Amino acid sequence: MSRESIFIVEDERIIAMDLQHRLERMGYRVCGSASDANAAILGIRDLKPDLVLMDIVLQGPIDGIEIALTIKNELRIPVIFLSAYTDNATIDRAKEAGPMGFILKPFKERELATVIEMALFKSRADNRIRENEQLFSAILKSTTDAILVVDQEKRIVFLNPEAQEILETTEEDARTKRVEDFFTLSEMESGEPFPLPTLSENRKVLKIRNLRLTNRNNNSYVVEMTLNHELSPESGAKGSQSDGSAGGTSILSFKDISRLHEMTDAIKYQSSHDTLTGLLNRNEIALRLNEAISSPGARAKPAEVLFIDIDHFRVVNDSCGTQAGDRLLQETAQRIRAFMGAQDYAARCSGDDFILVHFPDPDNPERLGSVARDTVDIAQGLIMETRKDLFRWNGKEYPISLSIAIVPLDGTFHTEHDVMIAGTQTVYNTHESGGNHYSVFSQGSTQIKARASISEWITRIHEALRENRFRLFYQPILPLEATNTQHKLEILIRMIGVDGEIIQPGEFIPIAEHYNLMPAIDRWVIRESFAAVARIQKANGPLAKSIFCINLSGSSLLDESIIGYIMENAEETGVSPECICLEVTETSAILNLGSASRFITMLKEQGFTFALDDFGSGFSSFNYLKNLPVDYLKIDGCFIRNMDRDEVDYTMVQAISSMCKVLGLKTIGEFAENDTIIGQLRTIGVDYAQGYGISKPVPLEEA
Repeated sequence: MSRESIFIVEDERIIAMDLQHRLERMGYRVCGSASDANAAILGIRDLKPDLVLMDIVLQGPIDGIEIALTIKNELRIPVIFLSAYTDNATIDRAKEAGPMGFILKPFKERELATVIEMALFKSRADNRIRENEQLFSAILKSTTDAILVVDQEKRIVFLNPEAQEILETTEEDARTKRVEDFFTLSEMESGEPFPLPTLSENRKVLKIRNLRLTNRNNNSYVVEMTLNHELSPESGAKGSQSDGSAGGTSILSFKDISRLHEMTDAIKYQSSHDTLTGLLNRNEIALRLNEAISSPGARAKPAEVLFIDIDHFRVVNDSCGTQAGDRLLQETAQRIRAFMGAQDYAARCSGDDFILVHFPDPDNPERLGSVARDTVDIAQGLIMETRKDLFRWNGKEYPISLSIAIVPLDGTFHTEHDVMIAGTQTVYNTHESGGNHYSVFSQGSTQIKARASISEWITRIHEALRENRFRLFYQPILPLEATNTQHKLEILIRMIGVDGEIIQPGEFIPIAEHYNLMPAIDRWVIRESFAAVARIQKANGPLAKSIFCINLSGSSLLDESIIGYIMENAEETGVSPECICLEVTETSAILNLGSASRFITMLKEQGFTFALDDFGSGFSSFNYLKNLPVDYLKIDGCFIRNMDRDEVDYTMVQAISSMCKVLGLKTIGEFAENDTIIGQLRTIGVDYAQGYGISKPVPLEEA
């Protein structure tokens, strides 16, 4: 027998003592007793017994029932009433206190023991239920899910704080009202109403993702709904309802996934859109172009693709800064949007390259040659609007124009790659011919054929790299001052065709630059050049004491790993950095000014020298030279090749040479084709000359 504690409330002392003896004989511990209400309440509060035996009729104004009510509300200690009265009024009042038992005096000891044990058992069970309820309540209040409990008529029985917040109501307001009074559900994709489902007996849990919940104040959330059904005892015995649903209580749980949905949408948007302009990006337009080409309706409703390029974009971007360039791109994107039809879509592919996929109006069948009239109208409209609206930045105005290529998807293309090649080449030709107009792609275009399939060139370059079919040539650079005995030479690259023919760099370098093949070519040139220099120096021939100039592409200026690659080759071959001059073009250096400056500085610290190639063909600003710590400046051949016949060219070369002397830079005149030009360069004070007037390029392996 357990040793639960019992408190006795009895105003007759003899009966109280008899009760105590009986209880102790049964194995219980009597922790205290009282004969009136005040003493009883104080004692019970202090001792907190497991059970109270309470006489109903006590001395004083407060009887046992009122004491029991106080104990029930305040201490939750079980009470068993002892009474000789069984009238209805007494019994009804006793019920209000919720006693655990009622023993009629006089009673037998076994009867008392049974009632006490049952009361203690029920009290323990009630306590466990109460603890579970408290735990459940705490969980419901702390969970971030909105939870509603509804009966079989869909009336709200309970809702937690999260549900109250989402539905913008209170538990008092919502209780007993139907759920439809507080919210509606709809499908996310279609927007169609989604009726709150009923559950059959053989399906107790239903989970549905991506619903839109709209409360009565018209505020909406994206939710994941779980409907959990619990059968009531009645429905469990009688079966399902007449409508096929199971009776009982349903628990509705709504997880607010609005933020997750927003993030998912944002990720999807970012993966398919250009962040600067809000247009589609390169990957997404490729997918849609493939769909436009291969979809079953492609032939019935062919699209026409406009490739749009901003003429002289880099002039604005580099003279005014990237913020100005970004603004110009955004304005161009907005202008393109203004010309888009309902089914059209546009993308920014890279830099200042845009694509507009247009579906011609079927109600306007007029065509201009191979393209629809309304497509031409779009191209002309974009060109005119762009030309009319000057670009304004920091109080200055810049005229802007567009080059546009129109490529009809007429069934001759099999992949978006084919379309991109055709459009890129056509818009390039349009730009090269002066820009500010549109061209239409034609399979028979001699320009397209001349540059023939870019994809074939890409394959040829890859094969040449793989099969080591590149060769190094060199061209001497002659010192023009008698006291200067330091000879230089520029290392040049040629590609060898499958039939052994020599392919000039002008044929493959532009394609390699456009399709990101230059990093691999640069590394080939670096590796082979250092090996060749080491061989020449070891042979100690006429060129052994020369400075060897190696060309690097603009992509290498953005790749700091190439610095380590250059140093590795210098160490492995034993070639001193002091005998290597690295050449970068003016345009690539200025377009990547910060990266170029860091790149040059890091390698100059190791002993390398640098030359700025093609000066005059790009931006020709001496201001940039202050940020580029180069040693040599190569004057572009466009000024030198005719300087013996053109006074303006002569004056330009003279001015560049004079400014370089002020800046402490050595100068090299390219395209020195004859003795007259070489003499003029010497007279002006240019330090070196290079060109066919001195020597044609010679295979480096012959040095």
